[in-house]
Amino acid sequence: MLNYIVDLIDRYEKGKANDTERRALDTWTPDTETITENAPNKKVLTELNAKVWHGLVRQYHLENNKQREKSPVIHHIWHTYRRYAAIAAVFLIAGSASWLIYNHSNDIDNKTMIADTHKAWTTDGTHRTTFTLPDGTVVQVNADTRFEIAEATFNKEKREVWLEGEAFFEVAKNPEKPFIIHTGNMQTIVRGTSFNVKAYDKLGENVVTVRNGRVEIAENGQTLAVLTANRQLKYHCADSHTEITDVDWRDAAGWMEGRLVLNGVGIEELKLRLSQQFGVEVTIEQHALDGKYLQGAFRAGCSLTEVMNTISAIYNIHYTNDGSRIIITP
Repeated sequence: MLNYIVDLIDRYEKGKANDTERRALDTWTPDTETITENAPNKKVLTELNAKVWHGLVRQYHLENNKQREKSPVIHHIWHTYRRYAAIAAVFLIAGSASWLIYNHSNDIDNKTMIADTHKAWTTDGTHRTTFTLPDGTVVQVNADTRFEIAEATFNKEKREVWLEGEAFFEVAKNPEKPFIIHTGNMQTIVRGTSFNVKAYDKLGENVVTVRNGRVEIAENGQTLAVLTANRQLKYHCADSHTEITDVDWRDAAGWMEGRLVLNGVGIEELKLRLSQQFGVEVTIEQHALDGKYLQGAFRAGCSLTEVMNTISAIYNIHYTNDGSRIIITP
């Protein structure tokens, strides 16, 4: 995508851009609605438009440059800040590029969008998303996650992806092309099945839970286990220790339904889950909850107050809520 945008700006400068591309660049401003209702993550892209634009304004003092009034914004940035073309490309990706791709795909040479780089999807602290990979695999991505594919080579001889965070995979069957998920030193290898992978760096563990089919787990190419339905492997990153247990896969993937499931979680995962579910920061004082592992499941739509009142009663702690932060004390 980045290569495509840089190429687009270059073709614009040389007068080789088509009418659709030139019109998009000539008329783009931060408040221009360049994203259609069908484009994904409209809110995220719109916010990113404004954020990056204001960053450029502050950093390069564009508001004080009168030349900006006489020429299109992109044209001006390209002339004056050619070495910052990548930055211009990023904020184009957030807006005009989406408009071009989703509404005028027939006008774009898709070959220019293929590069030997990783294509990444990221979600913030509360946002979740779903997308379909070129092989037909459906991926549901939890909040606070980064997911990547090697776009140029994906689905050639094998299907490789990289995950930091959490996602549920429904892998399209292809016995000839293994689907490999890299999470640190661990690889999850399948050929067509569905399962949940949790691999947040801050938790220090990778957890794979299988809904159906057969899943192979390996560390640096060495097989650790082969899992089937309702089996779970927990891999401790610090010492490579593994635990395999029987579970209900629906608890591991409860986040997809908006349920909050605390299945023997420690303090760090409690903080993560409350942040994902309710967008709050959690502070734990005076060693409250030290050494405790929380159990509990809450229905979709359950309020933060209900969750915290339940945890307080079961684990004999107190809490205060100032609207954006939960403070837990003994």
